[in-house]
Amino acid sequence: MLWYIKYTWFMNVVAFVLGLFLYKKFPREIKTVYYFVVFGAITEFFMKVNIHYNAKNTMPIGHFYFPVAILILGIYYLQVLKGYIKPIWIITILSVYIIYCITNVIFIQGLFQYPSITGSLGALILFLFSVVFFTKVMAEAKIDKLSSNPYIWINSGILFYYSIGFFYHSLYNLRFKASIDLVYFAANTYSLVNQFFYIIIITGFILAAREKRNMIQKINPRF
Repeated sequence: MLWYIKYTWFMNVVAFVLGLFLYKKFPREIKTVYYFVVFGAITEFFMKVNIHYNAKNTMPIGHFYFPVAILILGIYYLQVLKGYIKPIWIITILSVYIIYCITNVIFIQGLFQYPSITGSLGALILFLFSVVFFTKVMAEAKIDKLSSNPYIWINSGILFYYSIGFFYHSLYNLRFKASIDLVYFAANTYSLVNQFFYIIIITGFILAAREKRNMIQKINPRF
């Protein structure tokens, strides 16, 4: 049974509410990640509304979600990788991906079919971006304490979630050919992974706000 997937929205909402209160303390890059969280919360809301009104197929939402979510996080990497790789490379990859998403809906996987190709390709792109970011961190060696850096946490979350997401999306159709029990198990497991992903994002939000507070205190010790 899909016992856990019903609660996939929970940590997304927690991240959304927490980010709303901490938003003013976020640097520009973390604000971009918050936009991703907001978009995820909005998508979950529309998904629940569709299910509530007995929608027979919610796949069109997935075809819309993947390109927008990948685009938002792509902009995040455009910001954090600035000065390390040329922006044109990221822009080109994102542009080709968006064009393919449109092509996929029209000619390959229809609007009412699970977007396994765009989901797996998007996951692969973000996986590669996250690896490049860690390469940048190791090459520059500017971060004193990795465990206290919000960018390290957020990038770790993206690396973790989308590396698993690549296999989840790419093997989606094969699971249905195997057994329905495997479909349920994979859906529930991926929902747990999703919850853990947002917990990591929340940790990054808290550390980003704390980092801003510490910076202010250094400038004005009486604050």
